[in-house]
Amino acid sequence: MINSICKSTYVKHIALVLVVAVTCMSFQMRGNGVPLNAGTVIPLETISLIRSDQVIPGQVIDFRVRYDVKSDDKVVIAAGTIAKGQVMRAQKAKGLGKEGFVEIQIKSVQAVDGQEIFLTGGNLYNEGEDKQTLSIVLGVFICILFLTMKGKNAEVPPGVEVSPAVAMSMNIDTK
Repeated sequence: MINSICKSTYVKHIALVLVVAVTCMSFQMRGNGVPLNAGTVIPLETISLIRSDQVIPGQVIDFRVRYDVKSDDKVVIAAGTIAKGQVMRAQKAKGLGKEGFVEIQIKSVQAVDGQEIFLTGGNLYNEGEDKQTLSIVLGVFICILFLTMKGKNAEVPPGVEVSPAVAMSMNIDTK
């Protein structure tokens, strides 16, 4: 049965039409607008104080674009645009002098035409002061209550600069 289908003149004609159609297709993507290449650095800064005892994993954190990002002398991401980051890990300072820490991954920013631009390589990590050694030494030699001493929480002040990059190339309509 399969042999009779393969030897059919209809299959040969359909195969010929498909070959001609594929060779005539253009695989180059043509888009209107200005290209924004993957790897373009986006200068961001923190907007507010971020503390490890005040955030939870999954929470969205806002960042601000520091300077206009241009491509072909046209602004594709305006200064002041809000970028989104997400808290990946966070821990409050704990007893025995253990410090707190916070890790934030920058996710995306919006272009001047409203497209969401995904970002990569912009992790922000900070940890507080470790007081574990001090807590143990004082707890053993002076008073056992020093073992309840906490380390310091991680703090990221406003204005800290982060420089993630564009994850994939795209065209931005600048009008």
